[in-house]
Formats: sequence, C-alpha cells, structure tokens
Amino acid sequence: MSGNNGGKAGEVDASSRDGVQATAAPPPEGNLSIVFTDIVKSTAIWEKDAAAMVEAMAIHDIMIRDLTKENDGYEVKQNGDGFMIAFPTATAAVQFCLDAQERLLDEVWPKGILNLPSGSETKDSDGQVLFRGLKLRMSAHWGEPVCNYNEVIKRMDYLGPMVNRAARFIQVTEGGQITVSEDFLLQLQGELEAAKNQPDGKTCSDNDSDKAETVELSTLRSKKDQKKLTHQQFEIQLLGEHDFKGLDEPEKLYYLVPRSLEGRVDHWHQVEHVPGVKGNVRS
Repeated sequence: MSGNNGGKAGEVDASSRDGVQATAAPPPEGNLSIVFTDIVKSTAIWEKDAAAMVEAMAIHDIMIRDLTKENDGYEVKQNGDGFMIAFPTATAAVQFCLDAQERLLDEVWPKGILNLPSGSETKDSDGQVLFRGLKLRMSAHWGEPVCNYNEVIKRMDYLGPMVNRAARFIQVTEGGQITVSEDFLLQLQGELEAAKNQPDGKTCSDNDSDKAETVELSTLRSKKDQKKLTHQQFEIQLLGEHDFKGLDEPEKLYYLVPRSLEGRVDHWHQVEHVPGVKGNVRS
C-alpha cells in the first residue's frame, strides 16, 4: 500500500471556532502518523467541578478540531477526553502538537478550572507561563496501520500493531509533553531534510525520499527556508527505553518541547506525582 492521501474524498466537517463549515482532509493511508491526546487528571477535575469541565471540554474540543484541520489531520475518533488523529506526514503531526501546546495557554478557561491545582497558572523562574488551564499530554508514532473504512459511520479507522504502540506511549507521557518514537523521528528527519532541497518548501513523505538511517537530533530544528515549522522552534530530548505490556522489545522514546516553553523541562525534572514517585525526565 502506498501514498498518503488515498482513501475517501474529503468530508464536510463539523463547525469550528468561527462557526464556518470546512472540508476535512481525506483519511491518509499507507505509512502515516498517529497522534493520541489525553487531558491530565481529567477524572479528578470532573469530580471537583463538573460544570467548569463541561465548558472547558467544549473549548478543548474546538481547539483540537481546528488545529487538526489546519494541519491536514484526520480525526479518527474521540475516546473520552482524548483524541486519536491521523496525519499524512510526521511534519504535520509535529506542527499540530506544537500548536496545541502553545494554544492551550491562550484559551479563556473557566475560573473553576484555573482555581484547581491541576489548572492553575504555573510560571518558571523568569516569569514565563508554562501551564494554564487544561494540561494535554500527546504521543506520536509513524508506521503503516491496517486501514478499515466503516461504511456505516463513514469513517476510516486504524488498527494493528502500529496503533497499539502509539496508544501505549502516552502512558509514560507527562502533562504538557509530546512523546514520540524513534521511527517517528527518523521519518521527521527525512521530511525536514527533503524539504530543504525543494524550492517550494513542500514536505515529502517517506514514499518520496529515503529515510534517514540514524537520528541526528541537531538536524531536527525549524529551518527558515521551510514553510512548515517556521514559527515554531523545538527541542528534542531522549526520554529513554520503556517496556510496555504486550510488546516484546522495549521502545526508545523521545520528547519534544517548543522553545517558547523550554522551562517545562525543569518542571518535569522536579515534578513529584506522589511522595517518592517522580516524573519521567531524570537528571
């Protein structure tokens, strides 16, 4: 199976923030990116202030759907408070994740959310706002899932080992963090390198260019001559190898953070979920 833009024609999507209907991107097929999102401590927030959470979820859902369309993503499904989204390229998936982490800080959240410890404003030592409102953790993986178009609901679904891996990665992801696999970074590196050699800045998929053999973190940065990722610079750090139930081999994971929010790295170093249980970023 080849190509990233096969499948059904674009669908008229639900209304977005401005109330205008837009045509959604068609479901990608072949090799693609899968992104999972999850709201941190959502169950506790529902218990403490359900009315505020109803309002916050509406803000969150509109934001996610707007950014999905802006980055050529395809909403596969919404599971509780999280989304599963498919993207034709790794570049589009990264742009979506970076945009979401920054957009969360600009949303007008209900006071009930901001008054909770999990939603209160957090700043670094320089006064930069790191968190405000709902916290979102995100994971991304690259590969070829099994595509299954449901004729009843008229939606594409994605199944198989590739999706199972992507879903597991979010289990070890901190609030405000974007966790990605090594396969995803290899694909992203190939796309960014290919984009430098194209005059129009168009991003290639792995069907158009050779995949890099190693992950060179120094090359995974925004480039001025690219149309994508120009306003966002980001850092990539090794998170380490993690064992997951049902997977034979440990997975090497990395995390991405926008340069504008790099103070989050210190936060992840210091966070302690319960006494003696620290976050996933270790010194």
